[in-house]
Amino acid sequence: MWAVVGTLPARAAGVMLPTAPTAPNGYTSAMPTAPSGFAASSGAAPWSGLGDSLLEGFSAGATFSSTYNSNVMPNQVVTNGSAKDDFILGLGGSLGYKSKASDLTFGGTYHGTYNEYFVHSNDSGYSQGGGLIANYDGARLSVAATAGLDIGRGNNTNYSSNFVEQTSINAGLTARYKLSPKTSLMGNFNQTFTTASGGNYSNTDSTDLGVSALWRYSALTEFGPGIRYTYRTGSTQTGRTSIGPTLNLNYKLSTKVSATSRVGVDFASYDTGATAKPTVSGSIGLTYQASKLWGMNLSLYRDTQADTSQVGGFTQVTALQIGYHRKVLRATWNVGAGYQFNTFEHPGIGVSGLRPDQTSVNVNTSLSMPVFANSCNASVFVGYNDQTGGTATNTYNSVQAGFSLTRSF
Repeated sequence: MWAVVGTLPARAAGVMLPTAPTAPNGYTSAMPTAPSGFAASSGAAPWSGLGDSLLEGFSAGATFSSTYNSNVMPNQVVTNGSAKDDFILGLGGSLGYKSKASDLTFGGTYHGTYNEYFVHSNDSGYSQGGGLIANYDGARLSVAATAGLDIGRGNNTNYSSNFVEQTSINAGLTARYKLSPKTSLMGNFNQTFTTASGGNYSNTDSTDLGVSALWRYSALTEFGPGIRYTYRTGSTQTGRTSIGPTLNLNYKLSTKVSATSRVGVDFASYDTGATAKPTVSGSIGLTYQASKLWGMNLSLYRDTQADTSQVGGFTQVTALQIGYHRKVLRATWNVGAGYQFNTFEHPGIGVSGLRPDQTSVNVNTSLSMPVFANSCNASVFVGYNDQTGGTATNTYNSVQAGFSLTRSF
């Protein structure tokens, strides 16, 4: 599951933080993040929003959370009425640093969380990670270099065995050169490695490379064609290469409306010589901040990835998320809903009949506000998830509810 509205904590214990595509220079990033367990594949660099989210100098934070989950083992075979619930306590912290000198900005962040399960104590675990950024923004040339590491050990609902140790390493480079006031060239590269232990899982490698030419149609809009190359492989997968044309469209109206989008066709083949059917890939993000009181966002993600939890398999992910937030006196109310559809395939076989298509739906809401003389932020939340197909469980649903308290230093 992936969240856009921001105040709900990540699903307890060990779920990796996804990465987000980079917006073109001069545009606010509104792109969706990849679903948990999958690398962002827009061909843009991960951790792209890190520089904007950090305050200059050093910063630190600490979070305490308590969550009830009605089904903490959804991917294991369960009979009717045997879903296992639990209470989870979470304790986390974060550190950040940002410095800016003339046209150069650089910084980094670290985060760590430990989750303790009351009943299923063997599923208790931790997640930690960090990222580095270095951005140069000159008159004609803009460059962003990034690197990130995430490690999780514990209950992870992306796998058929819940207790998994997963490590994800990613690095990226994005460059934009302004040829004239109306035209620009943009290139990006992204590499992600993911390993998982605790079962017969695949270590995966994801590479994205893209080049595009952008024409500024007006002060608000730019668009242009491009070409995208990807390579997906894994310790149990044969390599999958795709290349195809893309169309990019970006729009920005001050801070009120921001939209970034990429859509393309992938013509793919496997290292064995087998070919795959052409597929449509892309990512679309829209942010609408109507006023200081309320705003909305929408994101769409579609791409094919080597599947870490399916031996030899690949997964085509289509995910849609919408969010709404509103100020209510001193509090902020968030509502989110998402839909994700996964199709599984094997080289030379095509769509796999061994693993049915998977559909998941999630809805969530939260209310947060500053407390203790504005030194902390308190949040209460509730969410519902429903999934059909794709695993031995075939169908499951779960409810999460709880609260969190965050202190910034």
